Amino acid sequence: MRYRLYLAAVVCWGASIAMLASGCDEAVSPILGTEEAFSFYGYFNPRADTQAIRVYAIDGILKPEQGQKLDALVTSRNKSTGQTVVWRDSTVAFSNGTVGHVFYALFRPEHGVEYTFQAQGSDGRTAYADLIMPADGATELVSILSARSSVIVELHWFGVPRVLRTAATYTVRVPFPDGSDTTTVRVRIPSGQVQQIGMDAWKVIILPSSDIGAIYTILGLRPGINPILLDNIEVSAFVASKNWESPTGDFDSELLVQPGVFDNVEGGFGFIGSGYNDKFTFELTDKQKQDAGFSLK
Repeated sequence: MRYRLYLAAVVCWGASIAMLASGCDEAVSPILGTEEAFSFYGYFNPRADTQAIRVYAIDGILKPEQGQKLDALVTSRNKSTGQTVVWRDSTVAFSNGTVGHVFYALFRPEHGVEYTFQAQGSDGRTAYADLIMPADGATELVSILSARSSVIVELHWFGVPRVLRTAATYTVRVPFPDGSDTTTVRVRIPSGQVQQIGMDAWKVIILPSSDIGAIYTILGLRPGINPILLDNIEVSAFVASKNWESPTGDFDSELLVQPGVFDNVEGGFGFIGSGYNDKFTFELTDKQKQDAGFSLK
């Protein structure tokens, strides 16, 4: 039976690799009476030059090691070229006082290529996971529907296996109280509705006319009193490997922490995915800005 080892892979989808690797402690439950060797957490990022995966040794009870080097040779292999990279161990102290092992390597995985990540102990016990990097897809701004108090933006991602999560970053300007100048800030909001529309094709809907309420709240401003001027909108999407898919098709964190939902490690426990953050920036016309609730001056 697979035990609850999956929370880090759920909580930290779009975070940096280091943040994902460092967020695993609270997900670890004891595992007794198993012959499995190691547990893995993390993901490969084909748009990053440094990769990091958290590795646990399983010695009767799964627990974070206390600072010493992990008895493991950790490698990754490009299954197309056969090139093998040896990963280095590092120990990370977490906020709850425990210490864990994060293995890292300086290389950039290739889009669309399959890799094997493996850990082998001195006793010969081995755990490994095979994973395919998602393709480098394309993004298109399909339409902007605009009416008073309603602006709907539709974007499509093509040639990618999955889009898991989206966010919108609004670059806005806020006038000084005396009107002499403006200050520019970037406000990031979890935003967007994701829907698959075909093989490796995904639709993302952003609602600036709804997001502006969150922008006012975050900035501590008041609609009708404090004007907000919009420069541009950056939509980010986390593009992930096909196996990063819930059985129900939904991004449900309560479901995904259940035992056995995500597990692609042979000879061990846990999950290693692959993914990257993709971004697309666009501007609204003056009318569309006004319809969404932004000011022009």
